[in-house]
Amino acid sequence: MLKPKMVFTVLAAWFAFHIFIFWVLNPTGVEALVESEKGQFMARVMGYIGGTLSMMISYTFFMLRDIEGKKAKRILLGVGSIMAIADAVIIASNLSAYEKFPTEPMIATPQPAVALWIILTAYTLYVAVITKK
Repeated sequence: MLKPKMVFTVLAAWFAFHIFIFWVLNPTGVEALVESEKGQFMARVMGYIGGTLSMMISYTFFMLRDIEGKKAKRILLGVGSIMAIADAVIIASNLSAYEKFPTEPMIATPQPAVALWIILTAYTLYVAVITKK
C-alpha cells in the first residue's frame, strides 16, 4: 500500500477516470450551462483536449509502475509538488466560482473530488518521503 508502484497505479486510475469526465460528462454539462453555440464548441473542445491529456497522463503513470528506488522517489516528489500546486489552484477557482455564481454549483469542481485530490496529494508525498533510496 505504501509502495511507489501502488501510488502510480492509483494515480493512473484517477486520471483514467477523468477521461470519462471530460469525454462523456463534459458535453452534457456544456449544453446545460452554455447558451451560445460558439461557447459550447469551445468548451467541448477544451473537454476533449483535457480528456486526451488525462489519457496520456494515465498511461504514463501506468508505465511508471515498474520504477523503484531513487527514481521513483524523485518522480513522486515532483508529482506530489505539482499536485499540491493544483490543489491550491482548484480551491482558489472553486472559491471564485462560488462567489461569482452562488446558484450554479455545477460550475465548480465537486467538493468530494477536491477532497480526494487532496488525499491523493498527501498520499503521493507521504510515499515519496518514506521511500528508501
